[in-house]
Amino acid sequence: MLRDDAIAAFDGADVIVEATGQFTTSRKAATQFFTGSTRAIARAADAVGAHHVLLSIINCMRPEVQGYGYFAGKTAQEAVARSVSPRLTIVRSTQWFEFARQNLERMRFGPIALVPGMTIAPVALDAVAAVIAAVVVGERSAREVEVAGPNTTTLWNMTKALPEPGAIPVLLPIPGRMGRAFRAGALLPGRDTEVVGPGFREWLPG
Repeated sequence: MLRDDAIAAFDGADVIVEATGQFTTSRKAATQFFTGSTRAIARAADAVGAHHVLLSIINCMRPEVQGYGYFAGKTAQEAVARSVSPRLTIVRSTQWFEFARQNLERMRFGPIALVPGMTIAPVALDAVAAVIAAVVVGERSAREVEVAGPNTTTLWNMTKALPEPGAIPVLLPIPGRMGRAFRAGALLPGRDTEVVGPGFREWLPG
């Protein structure tokens, strides 16, 4: 989105929530997409006097996960937002419950789907949306907000719990430093992170 187009689109807005996304594992593609989006939206927010609310991912900026292009792109996005937006709130969450099925769709090859080894504390999207809404209406004023789900689990266990997965899941231990970091809990929230919403198994359809 170009700056002038963004300004026209958001004219009169009090708050702009940026929750853009493009699935890619390419560092270059992710960085170009996220920084381009944020630069246009941040400048538009400044021009119209709006509060810029950016949705991001807990621990995406950790050095050991920068080999994953999507996280590198989100890290660059946050840096651009902080440098351009005068009124900025960053809301970070852990992976959403929907991530397990999304991964099956993205990593499917014929009858099988690869499931990366990953330890996470997934959260309900509705709970994250409620937190963003509270920021939008001014009920939350912190410049950075981080939320996570109540339980620690693995992407593999989440995948196995899905009804009708549509493919045969196959565990994929990602090699190298990044893979070890994913399995060891690099994406887990800190102890003081706010816990919101139900657990994954409570959320699953009965």
